[in-house]
Formats: sequence, structure tokens, C-alpha cells
Amino acid sequence: MKKLILITIVSLLYINSYSQEKWFSSASVDFTVPNNIDYLYRFEGLSTTISLDSKPSIGGQYSINYLVFKKLSVGALAGIQNQFGGGFVIFRVGGNLKYYFVDDDNVFAYVRYAGNLSFNKDKFKNGDNARLGIGFPVLKTDKFNLNLNVYGDINSLNLEDAEPLIFGNETPVSVLFKGFGISLGIKF
Repeated sequence: MKKLILITIVSLLYINSYSQEKWFSSASVDFTVPNNIDYLYRFEGLSTTISLDSKPSIGGQYSINYLVFKKLSVGALAGIQNQFGGGFVIFRVGGNLKYYFVDDDNVFAYVRYAGNLSFNKDKFKNGDNARLGIGFPVLKTDKFNLNLNVYGDINSLNLEDAEPLIFGNETPVSVLFKGFGISLGIKF
């Protein structure tokens, strides 16, 4: 019985130390330039889509990730973005999936989905964000990696019951931002 207890304790210690190596965090600062902004609205019963002037956005996010396999991790994320076109401040909660080409300290591709949340319903109700990108470590140390990421980004916002963006008398429906960006992140 004592041997079984000793084996169980040693096994739990080994499993715990191994699983702690599988958890890591990352934080990044993003700069996105939309190449296409489509604003859908209704006016006198007709739906119309127009293109808006492209204005950049800046944001930040934090994610906690778990290395499922040597080359694959899943994570949960939270972030904030300021979309200067329209003055939208967007809060995000979502997840990401990262594939590492060699190991978790090297080049990776990632896909992310997040829900867009608003605390100012006069601007927008909610929305979705999808991102596909690739990250390159530019500095590696024993404690952290500094990564440069490039990505494509699609950001949609539901504008029903929100304030009009252009004319003042239209009924907003939605706005869709499509663009590319660059971010600087730290993995620790």
C-alpha cells in the first residue's frame, strides 16, 4: 500500500510539472488598416451599401494558451480595439488556435474568432471578429519570445438601433471591416 501511495504521489508531481510547461500566455498590440469598409443601412424602405473611408484601428489583446500537442495550442483571449472609422471602441472575448511549424518557440500560423462586445449600445450592439495570421519570433530568451505577427482581419458590427453614421436620417444595419494588420506580441 505504501508503494502505491508513493507511486501515486510521484506520478501526480510529474504530471503537474509537465502540465505547467504546457500553459503559456501572450499579449500583443495590433495595428490594422482596413482596405474595405462596407456600411449597410436602410433609407425609406430601401437597403443600400456604401463604402466608407478607410481609417486604421489600434488594439491590444491577452490570451492564455494550452499546448495540446507539440505543434498545436488552443487558447482563450480578451482584448480591446479602437476602430477610428466610426469611433467604435470594441471589447472582445474569444478563442484562438495556433499551429507551430517546428515547436512552440518558432514560427506559427493562427486562426482566431472573437465576439465583439459594446458597452455603448448607441454605437453598436455586438458583432464578430475573425483573424488568420502568421507569427515570427524576432527575439527569443529563456523567459519570453517577442513575436511579429501579420494577419488578415474581418470585423463585423451589428448597428441595429444604433446612431446613424453618415447622413443622420438613415437606419443603420451593419458595418463590415476587411483589412490587414501587423502586431507585436510577447509570449511568456
